[in-house]
Amino acid sequence: MVIRHEDLVGTFEQQKALVAQFNLMDDVFFAVVMEHNDAAEYLLTQLMGKPIKIIENKTQYSIRNAESHSIVLDALVEDEEHNIYDVEVQVGDKNNHERRIRYYHTAIDWSYLEKGKDYSELPELYMIFISDFDPFELNKVHYEVVQYVKGTEHEYDSGVHIHYFNTKVNDGTFLSELMQYLADSNPKNNCFGALSRRVNIHKYQNEEVGGMCKAVDDYGKEREEKGKIEGRLEGKIEGKIEGKIEGKIETVKNMLKDGLNIEKALEYANLDRQTYEKYAQ
Repeated sequence: MVIRHEDLVGTFEQQKALVAQFNLMDDVFFAVVMEHNDAAEYLLTQLMGKPIKIIENKTQYSIRNAESHSIVLDALVEDEEHNIYDVEVQVGDKNNHERRIRYYHTAIDWSYLEKGKDYSELPELYMIFISDFDPFELNKVHYEVVQYVKGTEHEYDSGVHIHYFNTKVNDGTFLSELMQYLADSNPKNNCFGALSRRVNIHKYQNEEVGGMCKAVDDYGKEREEKGKIEGRLEGKIEGKIEGKIEGKIETVKNMLKDGLNIEKALEYANLDRQTYEKYAQ
């Protein structure tokens, strides 16, 4: 849904009408509800099929990397057994979800493993991807990705557990009913314990409605500022890279003047022919 700034800062009735349209597939509303451990524990317990007790809970959690692609996680949770859960909601099939999950779990791993620590100290990591489309089009509500050694039934256990859920398939099970609730978040539906209670509070209680609108407005501003910062960082990095390349170009040119052939000059400068020809002009 399109959210305008004037709706977020309008009258209380305007704000209440706007918040009533939110559902748990909206990443900001999802993050605000998941900030409450009781709601997060309820959702994870139902998705994983086992009781989960949370000891740390981060929503809209940013993992920044000045030299590569930064990410913002919808919800990053640690349970009392120190297992990590990354829960992402996705509206609209943007493709490459497999590689997105691959990049996310890599970023989470290097953010958790401190320098000097052994790889065995990496926690069990559960990547949970909830979408409004069927990612594999096999008409299943839940997909669990499991790896095996080719030609055997031996499971390859890296400690990363990948689960896909979707709101598109409705097979009549409790799990699909939960997915449908994420998609509509009807405040009259009280069938989903703490999750329903938190949705109702944020949609109906006066102070929570205003807080919800402020959270959405702040999130939009933060994203805009983040984009500006990352643009500046990328510009600086690109400038440094181009500066290094230009230095190498000059080195190659000087060697050519001294009579060295192009292949040897490029090898010495650690530069490929295509890059040289591109920047030499």
